[in-house]
Amino acid sequence: MRVFFRLGPVALGVLVVFSVACGDSAAPAVGANTMVRVSGDSQANLTGATLTAPLRVRVTGTDGHPYAGATITWSVIGGSATLGSPTALTDSTGDATTTVTLGAVAGAISIQAALASVSAVTFGAKACGHPSFAINDTVPGALATADCRLGGYFTDFFDLHVPSGSQGLVLTMEGAFDTYLELYSPSFDRQGVNDDIDYPTNTNSRLTAIVAPGDYLIAPSSAELSAVGDYTLSVIAQQPAVAGCGIVWVTRGVTIADSVTTGDCVDSTGGRFYADLVALDLVAGSVLKVALHSAAFDAALFLYTGGGTQVLANNDSAGGTTDAYLAYPVTSSGTYLLFAGTNDSLATGAYTLDIAAATTLAGSARREAGPRRLPLGDLRLPKALSGRAWSHTRM
Repeated sequence: MRVFFRLGPVALGVLVVFSVACGDSAAPAVGANTMVRVSGDSQANLTGATLTAPLRVRVTGTDGHPYAGATITWSVIGGSATLGSPTALTDSTGDATTTVTLGAVAGAISIQAALASVSAVTFGAKACGHPSFAINDTVPGALATADCRLGGYFTDFFDLHVPSGSQGLVLTMEGAFDTYLELYSPSFDRQGVNDDIDYPTNTNSRLTAIVAPGDYLIAPSSAELSAVGDYTLSVIAQQPAVAGCGIVWVTRGVTIADSVTTGDCVDSTGGRFYADLVALDLVAGSVLKVALHSAAFDAALFLYTGGGTQVLANNDSAGGTTDAYLAYPVTSSGTYLLFAGTNDSLATGAYTLDIAAATTLAGSARREAGPRRLPLGDLRLPKALSGRAWSHTRM
């Protein structure tokens, strides 16, 4: 027998009330609440280059936790630049990013990150111009507060092409302020630097270098933070020569044919030993390979840090030869001083110095020149580059 239960009016009312009460107990929906910059603001790079770090924002929800799945709209609102993507979704940490490639016009760049219902965020960047500079030219220039900053110093940039090598160059910067002059590779590995021609009487800059064929970046600036003013810049070609114990910067991939004379660097410990001096900026993880050949004297090589600590030396590269050779795995990035000299007291004469282009023991390149990026740290050398005195002691 079937039994039917009939709900009366009172029971039905209780059921309706219960249903409504269950609906009211649902938690409110979480939405985006705030958006902030995380990283990537205030970068600078050369026109046409990509900023080193992506722009990154972070969205927090109304519950105080990272908000995932929000669509961030990126747009260039000032200057010339191209975005890697015009939109990006926030991830599980609430972060969203985009990359920025600077346009061909130098100047300030503004990029906005927008999200519906929250305040937009703006990033600033700067595109640095780098016009071409020809060998044997002299041009006027001016440091200004609108310039890019390299290590905190207002800096101009010029592209320099060296068609053949080994090419001797003299770069000179003259100004009413204490000038500072640097030479970089396209990947911003420094190839040479000079602060003062003769401190404190002459605070203009003169950088003497012997460089391999290729492209370089000249960076004239000041030795003082926030200094601005007019200057002139010249690049003059000369024979690739080393003389008088002055600092001559060299790049990898050069060959120098010169002579050791009594007017060069001298070490008087246990006799009179003469040497020519070159300077290099080396990157940790690479290998420096150098050979010194001479039919006139017993050759010797001595490698020092910029602070004057000897790290490697060689007299005879192998039995039966008086040539010198060294291969140095660079453990610390920075300036190094290389003395190409004699093993015998009072010896002088002609030599050939070969600095290998290869940066590994096997002979291949350590890395290809990557995208240009401005070094953000302070790369400044002290007023006087120490280590010009040398010791004939072999390691």
